[in-house]
Amino acid sequence: MPNTLPNDEFVEQPFQTTVCENVFLEGIGLHSGRFVRMLIRPAPANCGIKFHRKDISGQLSTVIAHASYAEQARLCTRIVNSEGITLETIEHLMATFVGMGLDNAVIETDASEAPILDGSSQPILDAITNAGLEALPAKRKFMVVTKPVEVQLEPGAWARLDPSDHLQINVKIEFDDHVIGKQAYSYKHKDGSFAAELANARTFCQLRDVELMQNAGLALGGSLNNAIVVDDGKILNEGGLRVEREFVRHKVLDCLGDLFLIGMPVKAKMTVERPGHALNTKLVQALLSDSTNYKVVEAGNEYDGTGSFTIPELAAAAMA
Repeated sequence: MPNTLPNDEFVEQPFQTTVCENVFLEGIGLHSGRFVRMLIRPAPANCGIKFHRKDISGQLSTVIAHASYAEQARLCTRIVNSEGITLETIEHLMATFVGMGLDNAVIETDASEAPILDGSSQPILDAITNAGLEALPAKRKFMVVTKPVEVQLEPGAWARLDPSDHLQINVKIEFDDHVIGKQAYSYKHKDGSFAAELANARTFCQLRDVELMQNAGLALGGSLNNAIVVDDGKILNEGGLRVEREFVRHKVLDCLGDLFLIGMPVKAKMTVERPGHALNTKLVQALLSDSTNYKVVEAGNEYDGTGSFTIPELAAAAMA
């Protein structure tokens, strides 16, 4: 029998996890407008998160969800392998995985983009909850940030990681449309917090930007069914917002998913103003660019300056 736990109790327990059974998702790709089918399969310990493009034959169809394979893209999270095979709009998947405490999975897809579903992580959370998670016979590893790391994408848009004994994400946003305006949210990552605070928060855009994006070949699958659309102080979606400060909550969700490109859970305080996927990716890559910025420790071991792992060792395990 698999070593199962309630699905809201996998974040803080010490063992690596995977799904108990296959999880099927399907829907429209936000930017491509194509119908996408995706299957999340169980995977062994130390596999990490790997995507397999079923529409492309051969070994070159695998793309690993890690910052070393990430490109800085403004409107989505994009990963690419050494042969130029891409997979994008994975941020809601990645946020759900780390939000639920899912460490290992192989995701098969028939397109270059994950389905946007309803614009939030809720459908993914529900599907994985129905399948269940199981603990694997291997200890989870954490990346512990040991000194401040800060990046700036443009004036006013910056992100910083500071040492902390747990993951906390503090986000501020500001938009000229007053229905969004200035918002801030502080999130502490623990068992049950993702489902309670972030999972149902949807992506959003301003109506004036939709035509510009679509003329650029983006947001071709966007609609009121998968995004909050704002126009001149009004929310166009029937029923309005799902939750107070839904806009900034979704930005926190994106930050959480992009942080998981580190390849393991993180212990740090993340502070971001005017967040976006390019900024988040830049921060994660800056963290990993200097091995003195972090230590990797096994769950259950307090960091004392010894017994840490190196990124090459972890990368080799992920590639196996």
